[in-house]
Amino acid sequence: MSKGSSAGSGGGWSLPFFRKRAAFYIDGFNLYNAVDAYKRPYLKWLNLKALGRAIAPKSEVVKRVVWCSAFSPTNRSKLKRHEDYMKALKGQGVICRMGHFIHAMDGCNACGHKWQVAVEKQGDVNLALSIAADAEDDLFDVCYLVTADGDHAATARYLKERFPKKKLVLVTPPGRFHNRNIERIADSCVEITTAHLEASLLPQMAKYKHRFLGRGEKVERPEVYDPPELREKSHLKLIVNNG
Repeated sequence: MSKGSSAGSGGGWSLPFFRKRAAFYIDGFNLYNAVDAYKRPYLKWLNLKALGRAIAPKSEVVKRVVWCSAFSPTNRSKLKRHEDYMKALKGQGVICRMGHFIHAMDGCNACGHKWQVAVEKQGDVNLALSIAADAEDDLFDVCYLVTADGDHAATARYLKERFPKKKLVLVTPPGRFHNRNIERIADSCVEITTAHLEASLLPQMAKYKHRFLGRGEKVERPEVYDPPELREKSHLKLIVNNG
């Protein structure tokens, strides 16, 4: 770790009313792509509230988690998993700011061939506005910015210039490097590890809606996100049944 690292195991113990208020602002696709690179689908069923608690030191209390993402309608099965994941996060108290995709044309200048690409919109803006508004409303003492994308350097700079007493921690997704432009501005940096991910998974049946009377609604973990041991058991059961 570089530049004044911060981790969940440090900081000692503080009385609740002396603990600083921490807020996590998560670049959803940046984190997703980093986790996806590990080729362990079960790590995608990630409890972002628990992840924040694993990263923040004991001298802080995680008061707010904001996840910025967007639905891509091009693949129905992926869209369903994305929607279910959002429901599971909301059940944990995570604030979900959703953008959208547009279709744009791209092409090769050499051969003239053109094709259509899906482009995410509003994700960066939603994250920037969330940080700015929450800082203005004094909802946190420590801002954890989860990204490796240098586009958020302007947001980091605004926060430190406008609210110099608020601490900014750059949280880099697993397997990525700290973004240098944000690292120069941040007070400290921390890296998400696979150990953080493994310790912060949602249950198979995640609470979605809580009801005062009666049972609340739950969302089931997609089968493709089952941990390896469950997938192996299902495979063995299938072999036995087909034997």
